[in-house]
Amino acid sequence: MEAETAVFPDLSYFEFFMIILQNTWEKLRVPDKFAKLLDGQEPREVKLREASGGRRLWDVAVLFDGEGHMYLERGWQPFARAHDIGLGNFLVFSYNGDAVLTVRVFDGSMCRRHYHHDDDDTNTGSGTSSDSGTNNSMDSVSNGISDSARNDISSSSTAEMKMDDALTSQFTVTLKPSHLGDRQKQYLNVPPAFQNAHGYDRRREVVLRMRGDKWTVSLKHNVRADGKTRASLRYGWHQFCVDNGLGVGDVCFFRALHGVGVGDDHALKVEVRKRDDTFLE
Repeated sequence: MEAETAVFPDLSYFEFFMIILQNTWEKLRVPDKFAKLLDGQEPREVKLREASGGRRLWDVAVLFDGEGHMYLERGWQPFARAHDIGLGNFLVFSYNGDAVLTVRVFDGSMCRRHYHHDDDDTNTGSGTSSDSGTNNSMDSVSNGISDSARNDISSSSTAEMKMDDALTSQFTVTLKPSHLGDRQKQYLNVPPAFQNAHGYDRRREVVLRMRGDKWTVSLKHNVRADGKTRASLRYGWHQFCVDNGLGVGDVCFFRALHGVGVGDDHALKVEVRKRDDTFLE
């Protein structure tokens, strides 16, 4: 039996973007509008190509769930790891025909990343020999990352680009009942790596900035059993949630704003993705 070939409608030059606001190693959901344009001709696989000029095509399995949502699944993980894609990155996808999506990656500085592809001489052509890509994808699921992906990580680390450390410049929280409970008990813990990088064990307040407004929130410090201090957003956090209509399941993305604030204040820019995948504007 001949292998099925993915047939796309005429979507030449169609583009969409994604903001990585949470860990999406296993799969990445693409915009529903793009999925609807493929109605009746849903591909089982697409190929990803990084836009810096590398000729390698990454085989990525496509999953459509029962609600019409489209996900990049098996094969997405090694592509993301090889290109150091993490929280806060901004990805622009362009459909190139023949089920190929070209990806441009922008880092936390909102500047385009340019990668050096050492494998261009060995991975030439259209990538029609998909066995290698498929096996690499399978290996990444069982071993965490394929040998090919490791090689690409090594080469990408030598690229001439400046990247923020995702653990110390930003963090993401999916809101739970503990974040939105009784006003006197609401709190949000700051991740240790971010806390240590910005001296939150010594700070008393932080300023949250969103949609042109700002909220001053006090930092509460608790000493854990291991003797280390844990900082959390406390008084003022409730008002921030109320003013912005936040609810359980919403995803908050916090980014440090360097050089912004008064005195010892530290400012965080906040973006929110609602449960229905819309963003607060």
